[in-house]
Amino acid sequence: MGKNKKVKKEDENLKSLEKEVSDLKNIAARAQADLVNYRNRMKIELLEIEQKTIKNFVLKLLSVIDDIDLAIENSKDSSKEVLSNGLSSIKNKFENILKLKNINIIEDNKIFDPYIHEALLKTETTEKDDGSILRVLRKGYVMNDDVIRPTQVEIAENINNKNDDKESKDA
Repeated sequence: MGKNKKVKKEDENLKSLEKEVSDLKNIAARAQADLVNYRNRMKIELLEIEQKTIKNFVLKLLSVIDDIDLAIENSKDSSKEVLSNGLSSIKNKFENILKLKNINIIEDNKIFDPYIHEALLKTETTEKDDGSILRVLRKGYVMNDDVIRPTQVEIAENINNKNDDKESKDA
């Protein structure tokens, strides 16, 4: 009889443990489902936020397009100075929209920096040091200190330094 009681008690413990395992599996399955639902909700919310952001940005750009249309319409009857002022105003409006998104023009530097500049032309000169920027060909832009587009520049190559290098190699 003692053995039967022991077996019965072990059976009860086994059933209790099986129930506990089953309950824990159910909890894990619910947690997994909750996580999947949360991820799906977050994807949808991020997509909605992205679409609202794009919509707001486009609305700001549309006002600039309206100004361009107005400038084109009025350009037929206005002087070059009036047209130039209108285009400058439109450009300023564009730049202000970009500034709202933390997009700024890369400030003028006098020395070439490969992190923010792209050298398109190298011009020999005696007046400037090597790597001096002679001219900006296309402005560059940064967003939060991250380069979006580098400034395209023409840089100087001092021919005196070139001649000095040749003389030191020949010697």
